[in-house]
Amino acid sequence: MGEKLSTIQTLQTQLSQANEKIAQLEATLHTLNQPEDREHRSQTTLQDNISNLLSLINSTEDIIWFVDRNKQILLANKATISEFKEQGIKIEPGMFSTDFLPEKQADYYDQVFESALRGKTLHLNHTGTNKKEYAVTVQPVKKNDDEIIGVSVFARDITKIHQLQEELRHHEKIIASTPNLVALIDRDFNYRIVNDAYLAAFKRKRENLLGTNLRSLMGEKHFRQYSEPHLKKAFSGEIVYFDTWMSLPNQGQRFLSIPYHPVHSQDLKPKYIAINVRDNTDLIQAESDRQRIFEVSLDMFCVFGFDGHFKDLNPAWTRTLGWSIDELKEKTWMDIAIPEDRDSNLAISERLLQGESIIGFENRCLSKNGSIKWLAWSSYPDLEQQQIFSTVRDITTRKRMEEELLQMATTDPLTGASNRRHFIDQATTELKRSRRSGSQMAVIMLDIDHFKMVNDNYGHGIGDEVLKRLVDCCQQELRATDIFGRFGGEEFAAILVDTDKKFTLEICKRLIKQIAKLKIRTAQEQVSVTISLGFTMHSADDISIDSLLKRADDALYKAKNAGRNQVVSL
Repeated sequence: MGEKLSTIQTLQTQLSQANEKIAQLEATLHTLNQPEDREHRSQTTLQDNISNLLSLINSTEDIIWFVDRNKQILLANKATISEFKEQGIKIEPGMFSTDFLPEKQADYYDQVFESALRGKTLHLNHTGTNKKEYAVTVQPVKKNDDEIIGVSVFARDITKIHQLQEELRHHEKIIASTPNLVALIDRDFNYRIVNDAYLAAFKRKRENLLGTNLRSLMGEKHFRQYSEPHLKKAFSGEIVYFDTWMSLPNQGQRFLSIPYHPVHSQDLKPKYIAINVRDNTDLIQAESDRQRIFEVSLDMFCVFGFDGHFKDLNPAWTRTLGWSIDELKEKTWMDIAIPEDRDSNLAISERLLQGESIIGFENRCLSKNGSIKWLAWSSYPDLEQQQIFSTVRDITTRKRMEEELLQMATTDPLTGASNRRHFIDQATTELKRSRRSGSQMAVIMLDIDHFKMVNDNYGHGIGDEVLKRLVDCCQQELRATDIFGRFGGEEFAAILVDTDKKFTLEICKRLIKQIAKLKIRTAQEQVSVTISLGFTMHSADDISIDSLLKRADDALYKAKNAGRNQVVSL
């Protein structure tokens, strides 16, 4: 703001100097129009005077032209000719206002010329068709006998001044409306500008404060301890920031953040100091409250840099993971994550470094005792400070509950095999994958032979044990990528992925052999069982898992009708 004030003052000084030049031009015109000169001077002398006049008015960038009593142009300098030329108008002697100005402006200037021809000097502002702003002086041109023989027009481009004044008014509105305390201090430490907030804070009136010394307002002790040394630094060209507690009328002790900004003059030396005081008392109190919450919260708060290293953590981290705050500050947030989550952690890190906030990201971290904890992160990056602020919650218990619920929803509670619904969902997914990749897939259906007799002869407890032992045996024989489930009762199904008919047949035969070896001890004897199997291979015609299951079930039916304890394929 101080720079703009200085610029406006400079331009206004130049405008005053230009007005003095008008007086010189008028004096030259008086000389040209003296009666004795017209009667006694030679034509050469007259031409010399006109030449001198043109030389004088052409030496300035200001717009200067003259009209006679008929309001016709007598003379125009180069700046005038050039300015109108840019607007597509050629200025020539003898032209009237209507020849080069819009109709309304021409009428207005004709009235102005009438006033000047009656002896008045007029000062006005004019907006040109080129959108520039001009300060215009129109005054009569007189002979020595005070007879008015014409009118001189002097115009200066004040567009820059106009823009600066508009900006200054804009800044004044901002300064007036801001809750910050704003003031301008000169080199004698006297107030030159203060806003309403400053006056209200110290309960002073503007007329009583402007021109008074900062010392009288701050008090001698505070002035010498805080204001004076910082002001001296600022007047040396340094921007100074400091915080201080200060007692304000009706508000008591307030924590104020005070910057001193040098405002330079044209000689590049600080002429003023701009003060913009912010009351941060509420912020300090909020920070104190935040620190208390930070310390006692059950949630884990942390700040880490863009290099991943922890900078600040609350005690909840130690309570959750066992590491001390100092130990954690020697690590990055990815150091404590398990290696299996490395790829997902790196992807999240890239998004954070690009300024994206991440809500609800979950990963697994190692505790100091080696146990694994599930953590949910909400992270907010600050690109300016190159830091990431995170709220982290221990969700290990929730994850265990979810796993238990998923286990209950997808597995048979007696045997631990996939239940019918989950098996069909998995089989459907695998079928889609096989159709996309063109890989082979087999579906097996198996049934325990004469299982009802086991239940009837030995009871359902032994029957349940047979089912569990059968599932354990089948899962040991099948590959980890294969799918196995209980369809109900003594009926089971399996999906063999990336296989062929020969391998599937070998698996089925091995299952028959291994199941036959099982011995379940009862109170009286050992029980053994056999199984029947039917399987089919996926073909291009199979667009759903239902057709495959139906075909495998038909094969199983044939195996049972053929005498059981065997495998049939379709």
